[in-house]
Amino acid sequence: MKVKNLSFSEAKGIPITRYLSGIGYEPAKVRGDDKWYHSPFREERTPSFKVNTKSNVWFDHGTGEGGTILDLGAKLHQCTLYEFLEKLSNGNHGNISIQQHRTSIERPENKLVVVSAEKLTNPDLINYLDSRGIDQELANRFCKEIEFRIGSKTYKAIGFPNQSGAYELRNRWFKGSSSPKDISLIENGASRISVLEGFIDFLSVLKIDNSEIQQLTTNSDFLVLNSLRLLNRSLTILQSYKEANLFLDNDIPAREAKDGLKEKGIVYKDTSHLYKDSKDVNEYLIASLKEKQGQALPRKRSKGIRR
Repeated sequence: MKVKNLSFSEAKGIPITRYLSGIGYEPAKVRGDDKWYHSPFREERTPSFKVNTKSNVWFDHGTGEGGTILDLGAKLHQCTLYEFLEKLSNGNHGNISIQQHRTSIERPENKLVVVSAEKLTNPDLINYLDSRGIDQELANRFCKEIEFRIGSKTYKAIGFPNQSGAYELRNRWFKGSSSPKDISLIENGASRISVLEGFIDFLSVLKIDNSEIQQLTTNSDFLVLNSLRLLNRSLTILQSYKEANLFLDNDIPAREAKDGLKEKGIVYKDTSHLYKDSKDVNEYLIASLKEKQGQALPRKRSKGIRR
């Protein structure tokens, strides 16, 4: 009998702690709602991999990455979110020994390989960008349509190049990158720099119709981290500018990153108050576009007696 696939929301309800236990990982310590593990991605003596059982999300302090059970499983199995959803649906995600699991991660046939990089024309990718408030013309200035292969299967995604010639990859259901992982630096010969976590936020900040944000990003270079953990790699770059403006997410990892910059003596301006009611810059862009669309709707003529 064919197994019915779980929905993404159903899968996200599966406790991450149960999944980790199924593949041989148990917490090294517990603090309130937080369970700390030795990272499943590397050997370590001090546990740096945290699962919050209340929100059912994980965060790896060693890499600065985190997310839901889907993000974790896709990273561990080197597959797409959809492929891992199928694994969860079929029930073949657990009861894997640690050695077997690590071997499966390192299998060369599961490596992500970029096949081609072309101009963005794929309707699904363009629709995805539109759902994020980004128009095709802007995206084509900085991005490519990437065909990539994982194992025997090929996929398409929006690709944003980094300093090492690899790509950050996004589509409606996939979030990943080709190797090597690196920052992206867009230089315009400016004396100030705007720092963003990901390329969707970078494209968003160019679209936002907010005078304060526009004032900060006009005549600016841009540093796209592509992962918050790469912020430390960028200290020399930040120090070379007279002014650094941070457009990071409104969450705990970003706050910890900003505290780390202060400890290292990096002077910056935190702009997150400009989008304080949103998770990140892109969410703020989408909300502002919806607000404008609402204002642009024609008023309905009230029914009454004509005179």
